[in-house]
Amino acid sequence: MKAKILGGLVAAALLAFGAGAQSLTPMPAQPEGLAYPTSGWQTGELPPDSKAAVEALVAEAMGKSVKDMMGETRGLVIIWRGRLVAEAYGKNFTPQTRQISWSMAKSVTQALVGAARQAGADIEFDSPMPTLYPADSKAAAITWRQWLNAVDGMDYHELDGDPNPIKSDVVQLMYGDGRFDALGYAMRAFPLVHAPGTFWTYSTPTFHNIGYALQVTLGTEGNAEDSKAALDRILFDRIGMDTVAEFDSKGTYLGGSLIWASARDFAKFGYLYLRDGVWDGQQILPEGWVDFARAPGPAANTNVYGAGWWIIPAKGPLTHRQNADSDPRDAFHAGGHEGQTIWVVPSRDLVIVRLGLMPNEGENWPALYEWNQRIARAFPEVQ
Repeated sequence: MKAKILGGLVAAALLAFGAGAQSLTPMPAQPEGLAYPTSGWQTGELPPDSKAAVEALVAEAMGKSVKDMMGETRGLVIIWRGRLVAEAYGKNFTPQTRQISWSMAKSVTQALVGAARQAGADIEFDSPMPTLYPADSKAAAITWRQWLNAVDGMDYHELDGDPNPIKSDVVQLMYGDGRFDALGYAMRAFPLVHAPGTFWTYSTPTFHNIGYALQVTLGTEGNAEDSKAALDRILFDRIGMDTVAEFDSKGTYLGGSLIWASARDFAKFGYLYLRDGVWDGQQILPEGWVDFARAPGPAANTNVYGAGWWIIPAKGPLTHRQNADSDPRDAFHAGGHEGQTIWVVPSRDLVIVRLGLMPNEGENWPALYEWNQRIARAFPEVQ
């Protein structure tokens, strides 16, 4: 009877976040007797049958320059079954070097919302999310769920935007007119053109808005110092992740693009998801939150995005090339500008972190995705 009750509670949690109908690979359990890496990673050995292939792929990545396909790798960490089994760094980079996340921050912000909710913050998932939009506007009615799935409906173009920096939505948001007041600029420049919940757009201002809503919920809006302390308290300190978060001059947490951390610490973040939001026996993220992140969102125009995380559809074709199209298809990842990835693979009990400098054009991204998948395929499946 106890097992049935527990199963019912988990199913209810999944349904609450919209992932109940998905067929998702179960998350592997923490190896018995292995400590969580809060204070640092324990090291281990590559599996014998994987060693040659993985070492060759690591060498391949580390041998490239910015001009080569897939670009320059500056930090590489592989975690298998809870242990650090491979690591490499480019010139002038070390295990302690904080590197920029770019849009991997979107995945971090999704986690922060879950951590705040689990810690008792007043976040009603299908209720309107706090924003700066006028109370009587359509935007003010957009829910937390819709913002996190990036189906808010803003007229914003990033992956399909104008390559001219003067006309680029993301460049103007971050380094043009929006650099001092990101949300004020977003409200002026990117009006709603789709009914919320119906159309997916990959969107940095979406996650900036979520960052602001998180501050409102935590009671720290407009105060960068207090906000960072709150983010540390609910998540980063709990998993031993030493981060720098960026804020604009209004004190708004820029949750769409700017978190700094070491490759080892980004691996801790990926590991939190690999362990289904549990850390050292504590539920850091709500039950079902990780499945919400890796399940397809509601919009018909995408099959490669969940909630703050990129996903691989079980069947193609991809609606956008911004993902792998190969096995293992249970892999999901955080991705960032110029080649940053945190690759999480439940079926292999694996986290791969790659940080680097890579042009966004041409076949660089498909090459990086397939490199991650080649590493994943080199490891044995979880038995």
